[in-house]
Amino acid sequence: MNRADRRGILKTFLLSLWGMATMVLLFVVILLVMEMMRQGQDPLRTLRPASAQPATPPPAPPLPALGTRDVLLYFAAKNGHALRPERREMEVSDSSHENCLRALEALAQGPGEEGVPVMPGELKVRALYLLEDGEMVIDFSRRAGTVQRRMRSVGIEALFVYGVVNTLTQSALQGSKDPTVRRVRFLIDGLPPQDSLPWHIDLREPIAPDQSWAEQTPDSGAHG
Repeated sequence: MNRADRRGILKTFLLSLWGMATMVLLFVVILLVMEMMRQGQDPLRTLRPASAQPATPPPAPPLPALGTRDVLLYFAAKNGHALRPERREMEVSDSSHENCLRALEALAQGPGEEGVPVMPGELKVRALYLLEDGEMVIDFSRRAGTVQRRMRSVGIEALFVYGVVNTLTQSALQGSKDPTVRRVRFLIDGLPPQDSLPWHIDLREPIAPDQSWAEQTPDSGAHG
């Protein structure tokens, strides 16, 4: 056997040995990846540079309370023909969105000794959005359909609509971190009410406040 043959045999042996080592290493890596996945770990996380790993943002701290303000909640008058503003002392924050959500909850709880609720307790708010142009969007649940069937006249609907709108657009609920609420859009499960139910009032466009529906009472001075 000459020198060239010995070199060929040695080269073949080394290539075979390298191939076997590669297969063993690959098998070990596959077992390691499977074990990491079984434990719920991300196998690729260890391959990313530390700077590229997504950092989990810390939870946003709750907005500090600014104290209490006199807020007007608009309920229906007992005669059923107008809105009766009721002064209520409420804790407010620097978020108009959060303050409006609290006001809606107070409307759903009903008035004190005087007035009639405009927002039935079973009427649930799915979501509340405040857009940059000052439009507040309230998305009610499908239960609004059951409530609407009891609103048999345009007057009853109007007391509900303007009771909500006049309440949410008042300056007492305004926080410096959000735009001023100028009008309110009503949705049911993400759609305009007219798309699912025959309302007397056209709610396909946002509604601006209308103080002509409100009685003049000693409490009315809190609106701004």
